Amino acid sequence: MTWATLILVVAAAAAPLIPLDFVSGRLMAHARSLWLLGLLTVGIVWVAQYELWLALIGLCFLCRWPRHTDPPSLLPSLIQWIAVGTTWGLLLQMPAWGWRWLPWAWLAVAGWQSVQIAARRLVHGGRQKGTMGSPVITALYLALVSPFCPAWGWPVLGAGLGLIWSYTAFLGVGMGLVWLYPSWWPLGVAAALTGALLWCWSPVVWGNRLLEHTPRGDTIDSVISRWRGWQLICHHGTERWLLGHGPNSMEPALLRWGSRYDIELTWGEGFNEGLQVYYEYGLLGILAIVAFMGRVIPHLTLGDPWSAAWLVGGVLAMSHWPLRHASIGLVWLAIGAHLAHGG
Repeated sequence: MTWATLILVVAAAAAPLIPLDFVSGRLMAHARSLWLLGLLTVGIVWVAQYELWLALIGLCFLCRWPRHTDPPSLLPSLIQWIAVGTTWGLLLQMPAWGWRWLPWAWLAVAGWQSVQIAARRLVHGGRQKGTMGSPVITALYLALVSPFCPAWGWPVLGAGLGLIWSYTAFLGVGMGLVWLYPSWWPLGVAAALTGALLWCWSPVVWGNRLLEHTPRGDTIDSVISRWRGWQLICHHGTERWLLGHGPNSMEPALLRWGSRYDIELTWGEGFNEGLQVYYEYGLLGILAIVAFMGRVIPHLTLGDPWSAAWLVGGVLAMSHWPLRHASIGLVWLAIGAHLAHGG
């Protein structure tokens, strides 16, 4: 008999002992809260045997669980994490044939996104998007699946990336290519340095600065905004470094800081997955990230497109929030599950 089984038996036996002074809406809600609290506790113990990272996230909610009131504010975030854990568990059961065709399905979606971007550019001009809500998010998806793309598909994928021109996406693509072809690392370094020099030097060509001719332009306002946001996250994150400020606390904090310091900060998200998890979930959240990485990193292999795609997602998450976008985050989660399953 395992500890998880023993706790389950004890919890089931003690269920009738949930206290209730008299029947009322408030006390009934409190009784349900105690039931959910017990279920969460048993679930954490059981999940910790298999997926430590999910157990640590559950522990964050357990430590924040209100003892005397109904916890509606925590439930939306908790349900999302339960969905993440369930999706992860289902992906680990994916049959081998499913993993063989999934990259082709993702590439078909990427090709369709590139076609839409090009068609809308011809009609409307400017920086266009596919079906993912924004040009940059679309570019990040193209970057994520780029390691799976065969040589003959790169003209279509490259056209989509070029028409959007996201430097974050380019960094991700570069990471993927260097991992797939390790001997290319000098080319990757040269390309990164050239881009940085052009951005800093910004020579004038045909009356405009060189990078101003790209769809992205050469402004660094977004970089400054993110850097200031990261500084504030680090500074205010130390106030509650162990458990963080709570789920979904990042957006109101950014709005508050922007008005207080009279600066324009990034919209809604911290634009750095690690820092946002630290702010919302504290040290326990960071340990959960480390535990998740520990499930995947030992299975990374040079030259492997699955490994390259997972690393691309990690690079993208350092300066944007693609993993919080369902269309991209679920793909990255599936890639991680494939690697954790043994490839």
